[in-house]
Amino acid sequence: MTPLVSVIVPIYNLAPYLKRSLASLIAQDYTALELILVDDRSTDDSAAIIAQLAATDKRVVPVYLGQNRGVSAARNAGLAVATGVYVAFMDGDDWLAPHTIAAFVAALEAGPYDLVTCPFYIDAPQPKPLPQRLLVDRELSRRQLLRGMLAPVGQIRGYLWNKIYRRSVIEAGHLRFDETVTIMEDELFTTEYALMTSRFFFRGRPGYHHVVRADSATQSLGVLGALPQQLSALWRIQQLIRAKRPVSTEMPIKVNR
Repeated sequence: MTPLVSVIVPIYNLAPYLKRSLASLIAQDYTALELILVDDRSTDDSAAIIAQLAATDKRVVPVYLGQNRGVSAARNAGLAVATGVYVAFMDGDDWLAPHTIAAFVAALEAGPYDLVTCPFYIDAPQPKPLPQRLLVDRELSRRQLLRGMLAPVGQIRGYLWNKIYRRSVIEAGHLRFDETVTIMEDELFTTEYALMTSRFFFRGRPGYHHVVRADSATQSLGVLGALPQQLSALWRIQQLIRAKRPVSTEMPIKVNR
């Protein structure tokens, strides 16, 4: 039986980008999808676009929040209704190559693994080529995954959208996004997930296109504006890691930001 994948997409005022992003989901080679589109009380045509797509594709699960609550709340609303065996995330202004979900599922089940991550393209505005040395399949230890997540550069990072998760782990750990955190909330979530699991895989072929926008929430804050929240999130991540790690001679995970 083909396992269902829930893809959660938080959306806020992204009408100009939704045509490409949602079309890339509909066009996935892997068709056993539950497309959870969460409108965070948009003031543009985003909600209408979601409703129109839901009327034509039964895989679309529209969720409309009553007030604007932020990306973490939107993702939590998506998790609350997700029924898939696996969970993936996409930002509403990004897009996927047609094979992306199928490749994720194949890699996840081949291990089997608890989490699969992969390199990604940065579209700024065109996709930047990736070094061939990055495109190598490999298993990851938890230490390697966490190092890659917390590194300031690289192709693992703490992003949600270049990873796929098991929903059973998310529900067993009652994992949700901290709605008081607006930066690095994805690193916090994935750190908690990683500390509950032990089998990780890096699939060395990209499929996700992350679109860089000058008007995005992160870009608008700027480096200095984002720094206090980044430091707070990093402190919490280190506390999680220390609480999980047994007393040993294991070296601490180095964080560079």
